[in-house]
Amino acid sequence: MPLTPKAIYRDFVNGDLDKSFAIELLLTLIDNAEKIEARIESINVLDKIQVNDEKTFEFLEHLLISDLNEGIRYLTISVLRNHYLESALNPMIWALEHEKSLKCLISIISTIGEIETDDANLVLLKELNKFHKKDYKRSGDDIFKKEYAENVPNKELADILINYNLITFLKKTFGYFKFKNNEYGRITELDLSNVERYSSGLNKLENFLEAIFTVKDLKKCDLRFNHLTKFPDVVNNSIEYLDLSYNKLVRIPNLQNFTILKSLNLKSNRLRMLPESLGSQRILEYLNLRNNMLAELPETLNLLSSLKVLDLHGNKLNLINFNLSSSIRELELGWNNFKTVPNGVKQLLSLERLGLGGNKLINIPDWIGQFYLLKHLDLYDNRLFEIPISFGHLKSLEHLNLRNNQITELPPSLTNMKSIKTLNLSWNNLTSIPDWIASLSSLEELNLWGNKLKTLPESISLLTSLKVLDLNFNRFDEKPPFLKDLEQTRGLVIKL
Repeated sequence: MPLTPKAIYRDFVNGDLDKSFAIELLLTLIDNAEKIEARIESINVLDKIQVNDEKTFEFLEHLLISDLNEGIRYLTISVLRNHYLESALNPMIWALEHEKSLKCLISIISTIGEIETDDANLVLLKELNKFHKKDYKRSGDDIFKKEYAENVPNKELADILINYNLITFLKKTFGYFKFKNNEYGRITELDLSNVERYSSGLNKLENFLEAIFTVKDLKKCDLRFNHLTKFPDVVNNSIEYLDLSYNKLVRIPNLQNFTILKSLNLKSNRLRMLPESLGSQRILEYLNLRNNMLAELPETLNLLSSLKVLDLHGNKLNLINFNLSSSIRELELGWNNFKTVPNGVKQLLSLERLGLGGNKLINIPDWIGQFYLLKHLDLYDNRLFEIPISFGHLKSLEHLNLRNNQITELPPSLTNMKSIKTLNLSWNNLTSIPDWIASLSSLEELNLWGNKLKTLPESISLLTSLKVLDLNFNRFDEKPPFLKDLEQTRGLVIKL
């Protein structure tokens, strides 16, 4: 049976191998195994069995400064930090001078920051001063107060130095981008949108994500338009605003890693499902999932007790069979496969905006009339034959879009919509407009394009707020005379 790290660890735990012999076998595997996976697993087992002897320290020290594999060096740093911290400074200093991997550099700096000695402090201050003189003094990008750095613990100095290294690596790789920092030199905002556009095809932002999310004070991160296909499972939990839109993500990690997330934008990716952990985001206010491939939603979505905006436009949903969070103010469900308005929407009595355009709706339930705070309602591109009488209860409604349905008449209850400003009835089957249209006293734009109208009621002239009247593609022989007067006297824009 071949020698494997797993077998060595099992025999060690069972008492069939003493510690020194187990370590010797693992070091042999690290030196000679052909597969990198076996070498990596061997280092992980070294960490588990609590190595602390001098021979292993010297072996790891050599590994850190000479191995060509980034993953091996990264794990070696971890073992040195966990078991040889007091002796680790010298190899870390050498590695700090020669390491080319950002991931490893961050781990090295973090390790030095945990060494609470004056020597470690001097190393960190020296590196900070080097950056200050070389890269930032002339550029005006100095991201910390020099006098502050001389009076802080090593861990905080390490955090500042990590910030410096991250910004420097990103600039060298992608060129110009925007960032903000606080007075202590910690990055608070990163705008890396579309940075891959300006770099070679070999430079992928997703290779830097793990490093980016080690920045402890990062609050806002914009990663739009970067062809990202993966996202790290371990992330900084200080982020409040994260924009991952316009990438190629097929999954997102366990969102429990985010503890204070307020805004998450995942628009225009390739998501087919959402994690159940989404429900852990109790202070999330904005969630944009527009233009993905979602065919179902996790029920934990109803646990988002602070959610105000939920955008699900352009997915493959045909059912929401659970109540959505009652905190939602804006809900976009357009361009899905709904044949009926989901019952999960019924409890959203605080809705101010509802988008249901581009579905397969044949009718609208009467209960929609209980959305007394609703200001914007989209029902365009459906299969509606009539407008429910209950629409008359929507007294706060300002914008109603019923474009491209099969509506033949307007119910008198609409006279109660005193707040309506924009009414789009284009591409329906209306043959007449009732006289009571004049009661819509706040109406500013009336779109009747593409109906079957031959006449209009003169009461339209009583709409004193009306600015635009679109009558294109109807059956008028000529423009009604009273409209000519309105054009001249009130400057009404008439499209005919």
